[in-house]
Amino acid sequence: MCKSRLIFIFWLMVPIILSGCRHSSSDKVEGHLMIIGGGSPRPVIAMQKFVELAGGPQARIGIIPMASEMYRENGQNYQKEFQALGAKKARAFYIIDNQSANSDSTIDSLNSYTGFFFGGGDQNRLVTIFKHSRALQLLQQKYKEGAVLGGTSAGAAIMSKIMITGEGNWSVLKKDSTDFDEGFGFISEVIIDQHFTQRERFNRLLSLVIQHRLMGIGIDERTAIWVKPTGEAEVIGECGVVVLDPHAAAYSHSENWLSAKNIRLSIYTAGESFSIRSY
Repeated sequence: MCKSRLIFIFWLMVPIILSGCRHSSSDKVEGHLMIIGGGSPRPVIAMQKFVELAGGPQARIGIIPMASEMYRENGQNYQKEFQALGAKKARAFYIIDNQSANSDSTIDSLNSYTGFFFGGGDQNRLVTIFKHSRALQLLQQKYKEGAVLGGTSAGAAIMSKIMITGEGNWSVLKKDSTDFDEGFGFISEVIIDQHFTQRERFNRLLSLVIQHRLMGIGIDERTAIWVKPTGEAEVIGECGVVVLDPHAAAYSHSENWLSAKNIRLSIYTAGESFSIRSY
């Protein structure tokens, strides 16, 4: 093929190449996640880092305590905690149902905040309120543009796209033995579990890792992972984080039982990091 024809083909392909690059760029996430495994007290260093990432003295923290039936009391406690940590403003949003999560007033109010924190309780309550809502779409967009999102216990469970509901039979490794629902999808490459070692939740996370072939992250109480825009996750707090990585696993067909070989298990403690998005 002559040189002039090669040059012509190259310039013909440039718009297609650039279009692909633009698509990848549009998917880039600029925000941070602070995912806490539950327990009390929450790791101060994780909460301090959350405020710092949200703007430090200029941080405006929107608190969503609706996983708890005692959401008003919890909301007030979170407000005091964030104010004591130096946030410029901390406000609890009492979004009681899906209609409220779709209202103009809720969207307008949330839009001015730089960080959003989900409290503990029952993650299914959060899904009922926010699923497919305008408020959730706004939070996903704010995270993509650079806001920091955090959560503890139930507020950790909703972070992944596949969310453990808390129901099921965890004494067996069988298909559909652990119930799940659609989470908020701030991090889609993994499945998050919380209170991990303290409540012996290894089986339920492992079953979903095998069934969905996604990385599983089990976070202990008083411990957090700080997920950076690069996909690096840094462990913060007192205890550990268990990571089940099925990247190199081989799977066997079975009608009911889950079977896999070469799932890699790693345990990380404070100060150590592992990669998520490169997985």
